[in-house]
Amino acid sequence: MKKTFLLAILVLGIVLVISACAQSDNSGAEEPVVSTPVSESPAPITVSVTGRIIETVDGDYTIIRNEEDTSIYYKIDISSGITAGSGVSTDLEPNNVIAARVEMLDAEALPKATVLIELTENTSPDYNVIDAEEAKAMIDAGNVIILDVRTREEYEAGYIENSFNLPLGTIESGIGKITSDKDAVLLVYCRSGNRSKVAARELTELGYTNVYDFGGIVDWPYGIIEK
Repeated sequence: MKKTFLLAILVLGIVLVISACAQSDNSGAEEPVVSTPVSESPAPITVSVTGRIIETVDGDYTIIRNEEDTSIYYKIDISSGITAGSGVSTDLEPNNVIAARVEMLDAEALPKATVLIELTENTSPDYNVIDAEEAKAMIDAGNVIILDVRTREEYEAGYIENSFNLPLGTIESGIGKITSDKDAVLLVYCRSGNRSKVAARELTELGYTNVYDFGGIVDWPYGIIEK
């Protein structure tokens, strides 16, 4: 019995010694190195944009509005200078229609933030742009047609005297019912000046030669007809 007990203690001692040696050996082993992949910056996104210039601010940036979808605006950074294609003017005047290649910085911003790469087109407006005072003088002189291109509901809420309601989207089908004279003097307005630009351009494309855009009724100080 005594020999068995001593033998058990001896075996336990040997096991403890072997275990301690194994731990000592493992503590000196180097831990595996895990390499972290280096993330690469996303490649710049280059897109082509077109639109009508709303404003250009101090040579820093210009803001354009898409002519097909007037809810889309682009802010184009031009602070590093303007690179233009052969024969393309670098004068970014309000109401000019431009096309450009730009680097997209933030497509979710409003307006969408971009940087100019190259100006590829720059066309002056094919109609006349005037203010409310000039429009009033022309109306007082007579022999003009005033077109309100807002919706029927907006028109019925208040309109400029003697104006015809020709909602945007009905220009081509409706203008002939008002006048077929392509030389008639047409004064076009909307609520704030966005739709009137689109309508004025469409009228010139239909062959009307004396089209004047005078902006929005919100800037008309001479009174309106209210029902």
